[in-house]
Amino acid sequence: MIRADDLRKVYRVNVKKTGLKGAFENLFRSEWIEKNAVDGISFHMKEGGALACIGENGAGKSTLIKMMIGILTPTAGDVRVFGQNPREGGRKYLREIGVVFGQKSNLWTDIPVIESYQAVKTLYRLDERQFRQNFDKITQLLSLEQILPVPARKLSLGQRMRADIGMVFLHGPRLLFLDEPTIGLDINVKHTIRTFLRKMNQEEGTGIFLTSHDLDDIDEICDDTIVLSKGKLIYDGTLENLKHRFVRDRMIQVVGEKSGDIHALLPGASVTKEGRITKIVYPIGEYTSAQVLEAVSRCFNIEDITIQEPDIDDVVSRIFGGEERV
Repeated sequence: MIRADDLRKVYRVNVKKTGLKGAFENLFRSEWIEKNAVDGISFHMKEGGALACIGENGAGKSTLIKMMIGILTPTAGDVRVFGQNPREGGRKYLREIGVVFGQKSNLWTDIPVIESYQAVKTLYRLDERQFRQNFDKITQLLSLEQILPVPARKLSLGQRMRADIGMVFLHGPRLLFLDEPTIGLDINVKHTIRTFLRKMNQEEGTGIFLTSHDLDDIDEICDDTIVLSKGKLIYDGTLENLKHRFVRDRMIQVVGEKSGDIHALLPGASVTKEGRITKIVYPIGEYTSAQVLEAVSRCFNIEDITIQEPDIDDVVSRIFGGEERV
């Protein structure tokens, strides 16, 4: 669905000197520097996949999306979406994609949401049956009934975002680009949007390319991920592999009375007790899951047990905090 080969985007930035003297110097001699926004990125996304793009601010995520949409022309390298150059795809290409930028709305500000939806029907020349089928599904899954008659400028941020995401699905795109779609939203709206996107991906086969600083978005929607840092690709693989590669410890929480010394069986583990809950943190490479479970069953009268999976927040924090390199 998407293939990028040694993709690069370089910006020339004018360096402005400060003060009155600097202003005069800038009139006669300009100094330019080159900034590599995207620096030799290669990756691919399979048909109907859900790929997350993770990175700090300024890592090149939005620039990458704009090149895949066709807004920006790469300085070097090549990007293909559906096997074609996005800049050359024309209307046919635009009919097969949808784009949502979290801070920019596609809705017409002063008219009701339903009128913006009708405009999409006209612009994309959708027949009544196709439009009605998509409209009914979107309205139900995103709970849009109450906001359809309301002008976009009177909507709350969460309402506007739901309406925006519904709008890009009206023409039935094969691929959706999402840049920070849940920024600033409350937890209930985020859950509604995540559930909808995952459903459209799994049941309708709609491809999703997602950037987000909300790592729960990534965890709940995507299976694969690429990680960018300063314009370079530093990881390309599954989300689960990313987690397990950088998480050294795992935690088990046990509810039940202690009947033995866990340290005797797991000397490398850290054990803390909070009320009736005992938390056991152990190095993944030192003990197998079978060893840990056997030790816990011998040392506790177990009423309940929970094995905590690696947290994507911890993984990303380690990568960009300098603790780990991919």
